[in-house]
Amino acid sequence: MNRDGNTTSFWQATTAAENSQSATEFAPQHFDTIIVGAGITGVTLAKELQNRGQKCLLIEKENVGFGTTGGTTAHINNFFDSSYDEVISDFGEYGAKTLASAAKDTIKYIKSNIIKYHISCEYNECSSFLFSAEEKQNDQLEKIFDSHQKVGIETVKVHNIPFSIPFENAIEIKGQAQFHPLRYINKLIKEFEREGGTIVSETQVTDFENRDGKVKVLTNSDHYFSANNLVWATHIPPGNNRFSVLLAPYRSYALTAKLDNPVAQMAQTADLFDPYHYVRYHKSNDDYFIIVGGFDHMTGDDGDTEQHFTDLTAYLDEHFKYNNIVAKWSSQYYVPADGLAYIGQMPGENNIYISTGYNGNGMTFGSMAALIIPDLMEGKTTPLSNLLSPARIKPVASARNVISEVFNATTHFVKDKFSAEKLKDLDLIAAGEGKIIKHDGDTIAAYRDMKSKLHLLSPVCPHTGCNVVWNPSEVTWDCPCHGSRFSIDGSLLNGPAMSDLKKIDQE
Repeated sequence: MNRDGNTTSFWQATTAAENSQSATEFAPQHFDTIIVGAGITGVTLAKELQNRGQKCLLIEKENVGFGTTGGTTAHINNFFDSSYDEVISDFGEYGAKTLASAAKDTIKYIKSNIIKYHISCEYNECSSFLFSAEEKQNDQLEKIFDSHQKVGIETVKVHNIPFSIPFENAIEIKGQAQFHPLRYINKLIKEFEREGGTIVSETQVTDFENRDGKVKVLTNSDHYFSANNLVWATHIPPGNNRFSVLLAPYRSYALTAKLDNPVAQMAQTADLFDPYHYVRYHKSNDDYFIIVGGFDHMTGDDGDTEQHFTDLTAYLDEHFKYNNIVAKWSSQYYVPADGLAYIGQMPGENNIYISTGYNGNGMTFGSMAALIIPDLMEGKTTPLSNLLSPARIKPVASARNVISEVFNATTHFVKDKFSAEKLKDLDLIAAGEGKIIKHDGDTIAAYRDMKSKLHLLSPVCPHTGCNVVWNPSEVTWDCPCHGSRFSIDGSLLNGPAMSDLKKIDQE
């Protein structure tokens, strides 16, 4: 199966592509709900809405799991990148307890789906071990431990962890889980279709209209579909809206190595560096693997993306014994301004919903959306839906991050317009190299493939006009302002842009 980049994740390498159906195979129809995006959010939500009696259409621009779900490290946690002490500070103790309870319910919900639909997805329950790697991190770890006691997350102090990493202090957070994400959502898709659900893939939504309580979407095949509700399960809602400044795009790096021997205890771990390193074991059939991740950075802010794989390999070599590396990849996620995901109604739209801003906790928040949005469609609000409402305003928690994101986008918008390399001879671009260049007065995104064919594009992202930058490890053009990404032929890979980069005539 395909994913939104050149690297291949561990999950891709062990998953067959599903058969696809394009929009042209279906006559225009009216649905209760149209869901755009077939990652864990869209697939789980489509099945839950179907279980509640809705007729749903799932539209995917590429293939199931094409985006971050195909590139996750597949942790299912009841704690988050925004630690509970931070959540208590920003949202109060009641809000933190609401989130903790929902996180535990979400893990139970995933497990219930696995049991109900007999999903073989290498699901495993385990503990996660969080540790301070140096003395100055001890106070932070103590705050996290105390907050877990307040919100009811079962956590104990320990003197040993099941990983060969040195540490100062450590805590064991019980009740975690992990799985093979693509096998999970692929089985849910089969159940969704078996029970009458409709999915169209290789189909992009290019425009939509919301009028008189009905939503009409236009696809790139000039097909229209209509529905009572529309859900954007695309990681970030398309177009230029408030979430362009409330969400910051980041990339994270991961690799999987095969172990020579079984592990004594399946487990997860992470340190408290910023960015932090995270590690977990995985069992597939009779083989054991270790998955290591980290070295996160804002999308487009680092041109030497290959160096992060080098650093990750060095971290693996330093701390673990293994047989060989079987996969390495990077993936994109979005950091929300106030630390928590935005799940619910799009502000100002009664029948359009979004689910975004998962930080590094996509498996949990993506599944949690199915516990929130169906209730909202039925007119039910809960403390959880209020807590994660996309319409919420948390000025104290959000202000610094919003200012930082606006500053970063503005800096790139200005700086990148003047950073093109002047190049008179295009033959100076080597095979496998991508550059933003000035040539004959034009600014060009130029890439020469390994067969020496030159691909020339406008570097201007159609979202808000920022210039894209070259990502050598994924062989993509990435927008550093809001995270849109494009292939070497300019095709859109990730929003919020809704159209491709313009091609430049090589003549």
